[in-house]
Amino acid sequence: MLFYFITHTILGMLVGNSTNIQKHARLNIASFPLWILGPWGTIVVATTAFCALAAPVTTLIQWNVGWALLTIGEVILGAFIVGFIPMNFRLILNAISPIIAIIIMGALWGFWYI
Repeated sequence: MLFYFITHTILGMLVGNSTNIQKHARLNIASFPLWILGPWGTIVVATTAFCALAAPVTTLIQWNVGWALLTIGEVILGAFIVGFIPMNFRLILNAISPIIAIIIMGALWGFWYI
């Protein structure tokens, strides 16, 4: 079960990071790179949000409601943890987060092993 805890927490970190950066970039454009407000920023938020929303649904289909609720808690925990990471690392994490999210969801759906 440690695998699921780590992957769901990472998904929470990715979605929390992307949405937080997108929100703050709209308020202060000069503090963030321009690609965050462009099409790549939209792809990042859409991909990470889909994966974070699909993780509890996947858990509900594979197991039961209790594990799905625990998955929601793990995603929220990841979104909370990402606030402690410095902004330079968060920008790099934001740039590569769609790739990480797709790899994790592929492993959760059984397409490949990580």
